[in-house]
Amino acid sequence: MRNAAFALALFLSSVSLAAEVRTYSITDDGKNYATFESAATLETIKGITTKVTGTIVADPQDIASSRAEVTIDLASIDTGIAMRNEHLRDRFLEVSKFPTATFKSVSVDGPKTAAPNKPLEIRVTGDFTIHGVTRRITVPVRVVYIPESELTKSSRGPGDWIHATATFPVRLADHGITVPERLILKLADTVDVKLDVFAVSRPPKAE
Repeated sequence: MRNAAFALALFLSSVSLAAEVRTYSITDDGKNYATFESAATLETIKGITTKVTGTIVADPQDIASSRAEVTIDLASIDTGIAMRNEHLRDRFLEVSKFPTATFKSVSVDGPKTAAPNKPLEIRVTGDFTIHGVTRRITVPVRVVYIPESELTKSSRGPGDWIHATATFPVRLADHGITVPERLILKLADTVDVKLDVFAVSRPPKAE
């Protein structure tokens, strides 16, 4: 009986060690990006920024408990044309008043656990805020949990990584963004936003 109890305690101990909630940081290092694409009447307009920051709190053994916050710097969006950038930032997004777009998760739905280095499809529900207006949306997200290896250390840096990608539509009118009739720049009523981020959890430095 004592042997069985000891075996059970040992098993529970090993499970608790394997299951670890950690914070993964999304840093403004030029490798993470957000893009938007607007299929307007006369042209398809694309913009990109690498100023994306945030955190992902996750346990690969308990996906449903994960949560994430992401911030996008709208003043740095680049469409490739200076005047178009000015119109987008000043006339549409009004970045002087609303400099960022944010997403904060409230729930995660999908498989219970994540195996290392294997893509996982989940659905994340959260509050998306842009132009001062917040809407609750559900976003399909592809995530990969990537434990530290010699390859990741040489290509990305030390630490364990989470790679997350998501694409979702944003209806401009839902966020109070109007398209002035007299501007040359014309955006479609709905734009597609894509996030592609690597979040890292690094071990504490030895003292």
